[in-house]
Amino acid sequence: MGEPVGEFAAAEALVKKSRSSGNVLVLILLAILLFAALGYAVSNSIQNSGSGTVESEKSKVTSADLQQFPSIIAQAITRLTISRNLTLEDLSFAHDGSLAYGTFGTQPTREVFNPQGGAVPYQLPPAGLNDGSEWIFNGALELEDMGTTAGDATSSDLLALLPGVSLASCRMINSGGNINALTTPPSLTLVGENTPFTGSFTYADTISDAALNGRTAGCYFSTALNKYVYVHVLASR
Repeated sequence: MGEPVGEFAAAEALVKKSRSSGNVLVLILLAILLFAALGYAVSNSIQNSGSGTVESEKSKVTSADLQQFPSIIAQAITRLTISRNLTLEDLSFAHDGSLAYGTFGTQPTREVFNPQGGAVPYQLPPAGLNDGSEWIFNGALELEDMGTTAGDATSSDLLALLPGVSLASCRMINSGGNINALTTPPSLTLVGENTPFTGSFTYADTISDAALNGRTAGCYFSTALNKYVYVHVLASR
């Protein structure tokens, strides 16, 4: 009878060992599955976060690019009006490729984009900055709380407008680069946005909104142009 008992004991031990191995295998499989799920969740979170960060950083770069060109123009205007004793009405935005502002080279010492004048090389908006629309140099609009706000030609400001910028860039401009303060740009119905400045100020409308009033640079949605428009004050009056 001893031998059968020994055989049963060996079989029972084998079963227990098999069950134990099976339990360990199950635990290993569960650990692998849990690790894979955790890895997927972390990866997905990083990708989503990274995408938002990249988009925000891209908008910051674009908003900086938007402000660079008109800021250089504003500095040139200051130099011309002070060093050469010129008035804003004396200035010309004539440049090659367009006759909207006059013929380039006619009054070189008064031309912002002429080497003998403001010495600012005229720049088309870089690819991707907007929809390809060109800069508009405007003397028919006033920005509220920027200089005087009289609603006539005496208070119209000298502005640079760039239509066709993206919503993301528009929001970043108005937030001052703070991604935690992004808001929807105001929607404005204006006339005179396309009026080129050719040496005399006129009055067509007032740019007025709490998000823009008194600010050198801002952005809004133009219902007339059906585009987001970046506006930069070159000289206030």
